[in-house]
Amino acid sequence: MRRAPLRFTLLLWLLMPWLACAATAIIYQPQLRDRAVPEMQWPQLFSQLRAQGFDTLVVQWTKYGDAFSNGDDHKWLLRRVREARAAGLRIVLGLSSDPAFFQRQETSNAALGDYLQELSRSNDAVAHQWANELGVDSIDGWYLPLEIDDKRWRDPAARKPLLAYLASEHRQLDRIARRPVYVTSFFAGNATPERYAELLDDVQRTGVRAWVQDGAGTGRLAEGERKLYLDAVGQCTATHAGGVVFEIFQQNGEDKAFSAKALPAPEASTALAQRAPCGGDSVFFDLRYLPEMTGVMQR
Repeated sequence: MRRAPLRFTLLLWLLMPWLACAATAIIYQPQLRDRAVPEMQWPQLFSQLRAQGFDTLVVQWTKYGDAFSNGDDHKWLLRRVREARAAGLRIVLGLSSDPAFFQRQETSNAALGDYLQELSRSNDAVAHQWANELGVDSIDGWYLPLEIDDKRWRDPAARKPLLAYLASEHRQLDRIARRPVYVTSFFAGNATPERYAELLDDVQRTGVRAWVQDGAGTGRLAEGERKLYLDAVGQCTATHAGGVVFEIFQQNGEDKAFSAKALPAPEASTALAQRAPCGGDSVFFDLRYLPEMTGVMQR
Protein backbone atom coordinates (compact mmCIF):
# COMPACT_ATOMS: atom_id res chain seq x y z
CA MET A 1 0.00 0.00 0.00
CA ARG A 2 1.29 3.45 -0.87
CA ARG A 3 1.99 5.79 2.02
CA ALA A 4 -0.22 8.86 2.27
CA PRO A 5 1.45 12.14 1.26
CA LEU A 6 3.07 13.88 4.22
CA ARG A 7 0.79 16.91 3.96
CA PHE A 8 -2.30 14.71 4.05
CA THR A 9 -0.97 12.78 7.04
CA LEU A 10 -0.28 15.98 8.94
CA LEU A 11 -3.75 17.27 8.14
CA LEU A 12 -5.37 14.13 9.50
CA TRP A 13 -3.26 14.42 12.65
CA LEU A 14 -4.32 18.03 13.19
CA LEU A 15 -7.98 17.16 12.71
CA MET A 16 -8.00 14.34 15.25
CA PRO A 17 -10.56 15.14 17.98
CA TRP A 18 -8.06 15.07 20.85
CA LEU A 19 -6.10 17.90 19.21
CA ALA A 20 -8.93 19.89 17.69
CA CYS A 21 -9.25 22.59 20.33
CA ALA A 22 -8.20 23.65 23.79
CA ALA A 23 -9.84 21.70 26.58
CA THR A 24 -12.13 22.91 29.33
CA ALA A 25 -11.34 20.15 31.77
CA ILE A 26 -12.09 19.08 35.30
CA ILE A 27 -9.65 16.90 37.21
CA TYR A 28 -11.02 13.96 39.14
CA GLN A 29 -8.73 12.64 41.86
CA PRO A 30 -10.18 9.20 42.67
CA GLN A 31 -10.37 8.25 46.32
CA LEU A 32 -11.56 4.93 47.72
CA ARG A 33 -14.08 6.82 49.85
CA ASP A 34 -15.84 7.89 46.63
CA ARG A 35 -17.33 4.42 46.46
CA ALA A 36 -19.82 5.66 49.06
CA VAL A 37 -21.49 7.77 46.36
CA PRO A 38 -24.45 5.76 44.98
CA GLU A 39 -23.53 4.30 41.61
CA MET A 40 -26.73 5.57 40.02
CA GLN A 41 -25.60 9.17 40.67
CA TRP A 42 -22.42 9.00 38.62
CA PRO A 43 -23.89 9.04 35.09
CA GLN A 44 -26.06 12.01 36.06
CA LEU A 45 -23.05 13.76 37.59
CA PHE A 46 -21.00 13.36 34.40
CA SER A 47 -23.89 14.52 32.23
CA GLN A 48 -24.21 17.58 34.44
CA LEU A 49 -20.51 18.35 33.95
CA ARG A 50 -20.95 18.17 30.18
CA ALA A 51 -23.97 20.46 30.36
CA GLN A 52 -21.92 22.97 32.38
CA GLY A 53 -19.41 23.28 29.56
CA PHE A 54 -16.71 20.85 30.60
CA ASP A 55 -15.57 18.75 27.66
CA THR A 56 -12.79 16.72 29.29
CA LEU A 57 -12.35 14.63 32.43
CA VAL A 58 -8.77 14.26 33.61
CA VAL A 59 -8.55 11.17 35.80
CA GLN A 60 -5.56 12.09 37.95
CA TRP A 61 -4.53 8.48 38.48
CA THR A 62 -5.82 5.00 37.81
CA LYS A 63 -3.47 3.49 40.37
CA TYR A 64 -2.44 5.21 43.62
CA GLY A 65 0.01 3.07 45.51
CA ASP A 66 -1.96 -0.18 45.64
CA ALA A 67 -5.36 1.52 45.40
CA PHE A 68 -7.41 0.87 42.24
CA SER A 69 -4.76 -1.51 40.96
CA ASN A 70 -6.98 -4.58 40.79
CA GLY A 71 -10.14 -6.23 42.05
CA ASP A 72 -13.39 -4.46 42.79
CA ASP A 73 -11.81 -1.02 43.21
CA HIS A 74 -10.32 -1.17 39.73
CA LYS A 75 -13.62 -2.34 38.23
CA TRP A 76 -15.42 0.47 40.06
CA LEU A 77 -13.12 3.11 38.58
CA LEU A 78 -13.34 1.57 35.11
CA ARG A 79 -17.14 1.88 35.26
CA ARG A 80 -16.88 5.53 36.25
CA VAL A 81 -14.57 6.33 33.35
CA ARG A 82 -16.85 4.53 30.90
CA GLU A 83 -19.81 6.53 32.22
CA ALA A 84 -17.90 9.79 31.80
CA ARG A 85 -17.09 8.87 28.24
CA ALA A 86 -20.72 7.91 27.57
CA ALA A 87 -21.76 11.35 28.84
CA GLY A 88 -19.68 12.96 26.08
CA LEU A 89 -16.56 13.82 28.07
CA ARG A 90 -13.15 13.24 26.56
CA ILE A 91 -10.86 11.22 28.80
CA VAL A 92 -7.31 12.13 29.76
CA LEU A 93 -6.19 9.07 31.62
CA GLY A 94 -3.81 9.34 34.55
CA LEU A 95 -1.46 6.45 35.17
CA SER A 96 0.39 5.19 38.26
CA SER A 97 0.94 7.55 41.20
CA ASP A 98 3.45 6.91 43.96
CA PRO A 99 2.31 8.51 47.26
CA ALA A 100 5.99 8.84 48.23
CA PHE A 101 7.04 10.67 45.05
CA PHE A 102 8.04 13.93 46.74
CA GLN A 103 10.25 12.07 49.20
CA ARG A 104 11.73 9.76 46.57
CA GLN A 105 12.57 12.59 44.18
CA GLU A 106 15.02 14.04 46.72
CA THR A 107 17.49 11.21 46.20
CA SER A 108 20.71 11.65 44.23
CA ASN A 109 20.52 11.92 40.45
CA ALA A 110 22.15 8.49 40.10
CA ALA A 111 19.55 6.81 42.32
CA LEU A 112 16.78 8.91 40.83
CA GLY A 113 17.24 7.30 37.43
CA ASP A 114 16.50 3.86 38.89
CA TYR A 115 13.43 5.17 40.69
CA LEU A 116 12.05 6.84 37.57
CA GLN A 117 12.54 3.61 35.63
CA GLU A 118 10.47 1.90 38.29
CA LEU A 119 7.72 4.48 37.77
CA SER A 120 7.93 4.00 34.04
CA ARG A 121 7.46 0.23 34.30
CA SER A 122 4.40 0.74 36.48
CA ASN A 123 2.96 3.30 34.04
CA ASP A 124 3.53 0.96 31.11
CA ALA A 125 1.62 -1.85 32.82
CA VAL A 126 -1.25 0.44 33.80
CA ALA A 127 -1.48 2.03 30.34
CA HIS A 128 -1.60 -1.37 28.62
CA GLN A 129 -4.26 -2.63 31.03
CA TRP A 130 -6.51 0.38 30.55
CA ALA A 131 -6.00 0.50 26.79
CA ASN A 132 -7.12 -3.14 26.61
CA GLU A 133 -10.11 -2.72 28.92
CA LEU A 134 -11.31 0.76 28.01
CA GLY A 135 -10.24 0.72 24.37
CA VAL A 136 -7.73 3.10 22.85
CA ASP A 137 -10.50 4.99 21.03
CA SER A 138 -11.86 6.04 24.44
CA ILE A 139 -8.54 7.57 25.53
CA ASP A 140 -7.92 11.14 24.39
CA GLY A 141 -4.74 11.80 26.34
CA TRP A 142 -2.38 10.46 28.97
CA TYR A 143 -1.57 12.12 32.28
CA LEU A 144 1.58 11.50 34.29
CA PRO A 145 0.55 11.89 37.95
CA LEU A 146 3.63 13.62 39.27
CA GLU A 147 4.01 17.32 39.99
CA ILE A 148 7.08 19.22 38.86
CA ASP A 149 8.13 21.84 41.41
CA ASP A 150 10.39 24.87 41.12
CA LYS A 151 12.82 23.75 43.81
CA ARG A 152 14.03 20.21 43.07
CA TRP A 153 14.17 20.88 39.32
CA ARG A 154 15.19 24.55 39.14
CA ASP A 155 18.79 23.91 38.05
CA PRO A 156 19.28 22.60 34.48
CA ALA A 157 21.79 19.96 35.60
CA ALA A 158 19.47 18.66 38.31
CA ARG A 159 16.55 18.20 35.93
CA LYS A 160 18.32 15.97 33.41
CA PRO A 161 16.95 12.68 34.87
CA LEU A 162 13.44 14.16 34.92
CA LEU A 163 13.60 15.29 31.31
CA ALA A 164 14.98 11.93 30.19
CA TYR A 165 12.11 10.24 32.02
CA LEU A 166 9.46 12.47 30.42
CA ALA A 167 10.86 11.93 26.93
CA SER A 168 10.96 8.18 27.53
CA GLU A 169 7.38 8.14 28.82
CA HIS A 170 6.23 10.06 25.75
CA ARG A 171 7.81 7.48 23.43
CA GLN A 172 6.52 4.57 25.52
CA LEU A 173 2.93 5.82 25.55
CA ASP A 174 3.06 6.60 21.84
CA ARG A 175 3.60 2.90 21.24
CA ILE A 176 0.36 2.11 23.05
CA ALA A 177 -1.77 4.95 21.68
CA ARG A 178 -0.43 8.15 20.16
CA ARG A 179 -2.16 10.79 22.24
CA PRO A 180 -1.02 13.99 23.95
CA VAL A 181 0.82 13.40 27.23
CA TYR A 182 0.33 15.88 30.08
CA VAL A 183 1.96 16.69 33.39
CA THR A 184 1.40 19.46 35.93
CA SER A 185 3.86 21.82 37.54
CA PHE A 186 3.71 24.30 40.40
CA PHE A 187 5.74 27.23 41.66
CA ALA A 188 6.36 28.30 45.25
CA GLY A 189 8.89 31.12 44.90
CA ASN A 190 11.94 28.85 44.83
CA ALA A 191 13.08 30.05 41.40
CA THR A 192 12.62 33.36 39.63
CA PRO A 193 9.67 33.57 37.24
CA GLU A 194 12.10 33.61 34.32
CA ARG A 195 13.93 30.48 35.48
CA TYR A 196 10.62 28.76 36.12
CA ALA A 197 9.59 29.53 32.53
CA GLU A 198 12.87 27.96 31.37
CA LEU A 199 12.06 24.81 33.35
CA LEU A 200 8.71 24.57 31.59
CA ASP A 201 10.40 25.13 28.23
CA ASP A 202 12.60 22.11 28.93
CA VAL A 203 9.58 20.03 29.90
CA GLN A 204 7.70 20.98 26.74
CA ARG A 205 10.70 20.03 24.58
CA THR A 206 10.34 16.42 25.74
CA GLY A 207 6.99 16.28 23.95
CA VAL A 208 5.05 16.28 27.24
CA ARG A 209 2.66 19.20 27.68
CA ALA A 210 2.92 21.13 30.93
CA TRP A 211 -0.12 22.49 32.77
CA VAL A 212 0.77 25.11 35.38
CA GLN A 213 -1.10 25.17 38.69
CA ASP A 214 -2.15 28.74 39.46
CA GLY A 215 -1.48 28.44 43.21
CA ALA A 216 -4.68 30.25 44.20
CA GLY A 217 -5.90 27.46 46.45
CA THR A 218 -2.66 26.50 48.16
CA GLY A 219 -1.92 30.13 49.03
CA ARG A 220 1.85 29.68 49.11
CA LEU A 221 2.35 33.06 47.43
CA ALA A 222 0.46 36.34 47.52
CA GLU A 223 -1.69 37.24 44.50
CA GLY A 224 0.85 39.73 43.16
CA GLU A 225 3.64 37.17 43.42
CA ARG A 226 1.56 34.53 41.67
CA LYS A 227 0.84 36.97 38.87
CA LEU A 228 4.56 37.40 38.18
CA TYR A 229 4.91 33.66 37.56
CA LEU A 230 1.70 33.28 35.58
CA ASP A 231 2.62 36.26 33.39
CA ALA A 232 6.08 34.80 32.78
CA VAL A 233 4.73 31.43 31.61
CA GLY A 234 1.66 32.80 29.84
CA GLN A 235 3.34 34.71 27.03
CA CYS A 236 1.60 33.97 23.76
CA THR A 237 4.82 34.34 21.75
CA ALA A 238 6.39 31.43 23.63
CA THR A 239 5.39 27.86 24.47
CA HIS A 240 6.19 27.71 28.17
CA ALA A 241 2.96 25.93 29.12
CA GLY A 242 0.06 24.20 27.45
CA GLY A 243 -2.54 25.41 29.92
CA VAL A 244 -3.40 26.45 33.45
CA VAL A 245 -4.82 24.44 36.33
CA PHE A 246 -7.16 26.75 38.23
CA GLU A 247 -7.44 25.72 41.88
CA ILE A 248 -11.06 25.96 43.03
CA PHE A 249 -10.40 25.16 46.69
CA GLN A 250 -8.84 26.76 49.75
CA GLN A 251 -6.20 24.71 51.52
CA ASN A 252 -6.50 24.28 55.27
CA GLY A 253 -3.21 25.39 56.82
CA GLU A 254 0.09 23.82 55.79
CA ASP A 255 -0.53 20.24 56.84
CA LYS A 256 1.65 17.64 55.15
CA ALA A 257 -1.51 15.65 54.49
CA PHE A 258 -3.48 17.73 52.00
CA SER A 259 -6.72 19.13 53.42
CA ALA A 260 -8.91 21.75 51.80
CA LYS A 261 -12.39 23.18 51.62
CA ALA A 262 -14.54 24.35 48.74
CA LEU A 263 -14.76 28.03 47.88
CA PRO A 264 -17.92 29.94 48.77
CA ALA A 265 -20.37 29.88 45.86
CA PRO A 266 -19.68 33.43 44.55
CA GLU A 267 -15.91 32.87 44.62
CA ALA A 268 -16.31 29.48 42.99
CA SER A 269 -18.36 31.01 40.18
CA THR A 270 -15.64 33.60 39.55
CA ALA A 271 -12.91 30.95 39.63
CA LEU A 272 -14.78 28.71 37.19
CA ALA A 273 -15.16 31.58 34.70
CA GLN A 274 -11.38 31.80 34.26
CA ARG A 275 -9.73 30.68 31.05
CA ALA A 276 -6.10 30.03 30.20
CA PRO A 277 -4.34 32.63 28.06
CA CYS A 278 -3.25 32.13 24.47
CA GLY A 279 -5.78 29.40 23.72
CA GLY A 280 -4.30 27.02 26.27
CA ASP A 281 -6.19 24.31 28.12
CA SER A 282 -8.32 25.50 31.04
CA VAL A 283 -8.19 22.83 33.72
CA PHE A 284 -9.92 22.97 37.11
CA PHE A 285 -8.97 21.10 40.28
CA ASP A 286 -10.91 19.23 41.32
CA LEU A 287 -14.31 17.60 40.86
CA ARG A 288 -15.11 17.29 44.57
CA TYR A 289 -14.75 21.06 45.11
CA LEU A 290 -17.42 22.03 42.60
CA PRO A 291 -20.34 23.72 44.41
CA GLU A 292 -22.81 21.04 43.30
CA MET A 293 -20.65 18.35 44.91
CA THR A 294 -21.48 19.64 48.38
CA GLY A 295 -23.03 16.74 50.26
CA VAL A 296 -22.29 14.33 47.43
CA MET A 297 -18.54 13.68 47.64
CA GLN A 298 -16.49 13.75 50.82
CA ARG A 299 -13.76 16.40 50.81
